[in-house]
Amino acid sequence: MKKTIVICVSVILCVAMMCGSFIYVGKDFNESIGKLIPSILYSSRVNENKTQPTISPEKETTTEEATEAPTEETTAEEPTTDSTTAVPKTTAKPNATTKKTTTTKKVTTTKKVTTTKKTTTTKKQTTAQTKLTTAQVINNYNAAINKARSSKAGYTKTRSTKLNKLDAGALGNMGVVKDAVSGFLGVGDKTYTNAKGKNEFMSAASLKASDVKSASYTLKNGKYTYTLVLNNGTSAAASGSKSNSSPVDRSGILVGAGDKSAYDHKCADNLYTAINNTDGASVQSIKESTSNVKCVAVVNASNGRLESLSISFDFAVTLTNTKYVVTIKNAGGNASTAVKYSGFKF
Repeated sequence: MKKTIVICVSVILCVAMMCGSFIYVGKDFNESIGKLIPSILYSSRVNENKTQPTISPEKETTTEEATEAPTEETTAEEPTTDSTTAVPKTTAKPNATTKKTTTTKKVTTTKKVTTTKKTTTTKKQTTAQTKLTTAQVINNYNAAINKARSSKAGYTKTRSTKLNKLDAGALGNMGVVKDAVSGFLGVGDKTYTNAKGKNEFMSAASLKASDVKSASYTLKNGKYTYTLVLNNGTSAAASGSKSNSSPVDRSGILVGAGDKSAYDHKCADNLYTAINNTDGASVQSIKESTSNVKCVAVVNASNGRLESLSISFDFAVTLTNTKYVVTIKNAGGNASTAVKYSGFKF
């Protein structure tokens, strides 16, 4: 801006001088002044180009000044050299050693963890097992009967004993002998009611695997039906000795020592005691055996409570030197018994 003002002032002075020259000096002087003014203008532009070399290219400056200045003026050639040196080409180029490193690192980590845990709990009072081993069947059978006893549940028991054969020779045809033997064996039908809160007509169940010939079960309508077939058993009694290996006595039916009409199975010792304690009767020895023993228990699968129990078996008895009215050297017989428990009330 400052340089522009200087140029304008110079032009105004030159014009003033020219006007004065026309008035006071004359034509010759005015021509000289006319040649001088372009030279002054040219020099001022050259000076401007030297101070600002990077603004205007050198070739454009040379061309413009040449058209304004007279061709014969020697000073018209100077701007070409000056303008060329004033704008070096190296200043227009970027530094070759400048290294611009741009590192763009975009790390996007998207971690979405969705955990869905659905727990459905179905609570049942007791989960019934669908597959049981023989040992489990035996244990469950024992547990159901013993639970009824420990709970002192009420129930009804019926027992039916049928005399299939009596072998007493000619004496067997005598009514008194037949009745006596039938009485000893417990032949007939009996019904017993066990009131709730009592425990009178059932024994503890304690069957072992060695007592059981086969064991099976079914599960239907929330109830287990356990079916056990027991091994055959024997018992013997004589003066001063007795033995008993009858699995049926561990099945839950009522058994015990001595002689009671309520006993569901009478082993040899029971019969020996009964006969020898009867007036006018005696026996030297007794052998007894059981066979075809079958136990069926229906148990509630949800609570293990016994709902019904059926036990059936056959038995045979051999008596040696039995005396009753007359002496019978050898007498015997066989019978079948069926015991049923029902109507349990816990």
